[in-house]
Amino acid sequence: METFRNCLNDPAADTLLLPLLARARCGERYPGLFRDPEAERIAALMPAEKTESLRRLADADCVLYALRQDMLVWAARRYLRQYPEAVVVNLGCGLDASFSKADNGRCRWVNLDLPEVINLREKLLPCRQREYSLAGNGADVSWMDQLEAGRGLFVVSGGAFYYFQPEQVRNLFRALAERFPGGGICFDCQSSKALRQARKTVRKTGNTGADMHFAVDCAKALFRPWSSRFETIETIRGLPRKYLCPGILPLGRRLLLRSRFESGMLKFVEIRFKREGQE
Repeated sequence: METFRNCLNDPAADTLLLPLLARARCGERYPGLFRDPEAERIAALMPAEKTESLRRLADADCVLYALRQDMLVWAARRYLRQYPEAVVVNLGCGLDASFSKADNGRCRWVNLDLPEVINLREKLLPCRQREYSLAGNGADVSWMDQLEAGRGLFVVSGGAFYYFQPEQVRNLFRALAERFPGGGICFDCQSSKALRQARKTVRKTGNTGADMHFAVDCAKALFRPWSSRFETIETIRGLPRKYLCPGILPLGRRLLLRSRFESGMLKFVEIRFKREGQE
């Protein structure tokens, strides 16, 4: 417990605990919908005085954080069906443990985040077989130099790009498309209106140093001019069936999710890159 308390005193922890607590709470409240055993394990060890305010926010948004993990895992598994020995990069991984859900037994998984976050991960979530940690700034494309991805590369990113400047996102996506033909990326994003609301939520946690900048109102209109190397740009329209099931989620939760998707406030976008020699 003392080691865990020392981890929580790391400044990086404050921005990582809300998603983790939310996934744990979703598993507790809706076990037929979602489980994240690693999040539940860590959350159970957290001292109440550290996380009381965060727990209230986690309760309110727990289904959204569960959905984020499920959607990104689904996208990674879809890519791995086509390229089973690919490298999957979890950009801005935080304390996410998606590898155990996405692993096909042949892929390699890279958790990429800032050095202080990776240091915290290594204490709380040791890497498994074929899982690696990479410390670096996701907006600095030099991290790509450390990857060997001749059998495919797919990036998943949950909750990270909100904090990037638009030009950083553009430079990152263009570099990925040029350096990893046949690769792809899937990420969550919000409309301009939703991003303004999310800023207020983040500030309630006391985090005033991480402002949000990046919003997507129409994915194709925004991303198509960025690179001729983008083959497809898909906004994922449908929710997984279990999130619409009356026996699993209450009506209010189902209506909230559907309204956010149908209004475009919440989006999951997947971009696939052209293969070598493809014009």
